[in-house]
Amino acid sequence: MLLKINIKIISTISFILLMGACSIAGSWAYGKLDGYLNNYFFTFANFTQAQEKEIKTVTRDFKYWLTKEQLPEIELILNKVNTLNRLSSSDEIDSIYRNGSDIFISVNTYFNSKLIKFSLTLDKKQIGEIDNHFLEIQEKREEEKKDRDDETYEERLQKNYISGFKRIGIDLNSQQRIILASSIKDIEDNSEEWNLLQAKWTEEMISILKTNQQNGFEKKLNNHLSSLFDLGPPSFRDKIERNRIIGIAAIKNIISSMNDSQFKKMKKSIRVYQRSINRILENQNQEGPS
Repeated sequence: MLLKINIKIISTISFILLMGACSIAGSWAYGKLDGYLNNYFFTFANFTQAQEKEIKTVTRDFKYWLTKEQLPEIELILNKVNTLNRLSSSDEIDSIYRNGSDIFISVNTYFNSKLIKFSLTLDKKQIGEIDNHFLEIQEKREEEKKDRDDETYEERLQKNYISGFKRIGIDLNSQQRIILASSIKDIEDNSEEWNLLQAKWTEEMISILKTNQQNGFEKKLNNHLSSLFDLGPPSFRDKIERNRIIGIAAIKNIISSMNDSQFKKMKKSIRVYQRSINRILENQNQEGPS
């Protein structure tokens, strides 16, 4: 459940920073980040006015924390991306990947204590509504999976990589697409196992929430939240690590093949994101904490 929340948050932030080619548009949308998140959280269940007020406080504080603590880190990542060249090593690319993962985990850690505190206020009906909410999400994902059954995993994976490069201004040419396909062909599809692990984790999460009036609840929930990024047996985590290494090598192969025009367009895109972040930081420094 929390993983889906974090993905939604990161996706929202990414959308805002990528919004248009204008830093003003990005900073304006970022100003509404807490409102976007409020509307998302409000879909989980029918909350009381007091609970909605608490959610608004949490999202407001999160936006301030994200701005002061994480946006500068995102800017550092963009600076690293901006220095990539045809001679860049796998270690340099891996460093960028790990920095991004650290931000994702930081978001998770931030919300853990907030979720535990908020869970103490949930009644049985609300917990049931939250359970139904995530069951509906799972059903929707199953329907979406059926809709793309005519597409192979390799084809979907290649599309994701192409889309990812495009977000930083890099349009892969036909030869680079061949290089990409060859580079990622050994990545294993672990989506089924991953979905089952997430579903089981969410099911256990709901079971724990149902004990929110019992002794030891907070410790039990905290331990469960902390296990989110350590799901599955060692063989599964080894597969994830092998896939990551192959993915890093694939990115290196593409970067090594880029021409001057592609590097120029990449740097131009990075500057757009950096201007958005700088404007957001300037606005936050002027306004201060809410």
